[in-house]
Amino acid sequence: MMKRTKRTAALAMAGAALLMAPFTTGHAAAATPTAPAAVDRALAACEHGGPHTDFKGTSIHMRNKPGGSHVGWANQGDCAYWYQADSGPRVQCPDGSHTVAWQLVQNKRTGVVGYVSACFLG
Repeated sequence: MMKRTKRTAALAMAGAALLMAPFTTGHAAAATPTAPAAVDRALAACEHGGPHTDFKGTSIHMRNKPGGSHVGWANQGDCAYWYQADSGPRVQCPDGSHTVAWQLVQNKRTGVVGYVSACFLG
């Protein structure tokens, strides 16, 4: 019976690692400086449409919930993968408009998943 428990625990650990991969991949690569040519390719490679978009602006806060605690930064060219939309605190956009729309996205450069005001996606 002990052998089966160890096997089940090992399978559970492997499954958890697979589930967390989308949230943790990219962190090591984010610390590595990139050459200008690589940055240009990354900017050109950002997909638009469907669940893919890009950030608008620089030093954009990513948060754990709409209006919540800071979990990471995003910049134009990082590319975003969209998960869901939620409402949250009202934000004034750089163009002077206001929105309560917040988007849960993954920063494709850093791998960080967090909420960003809809003002900063496009």
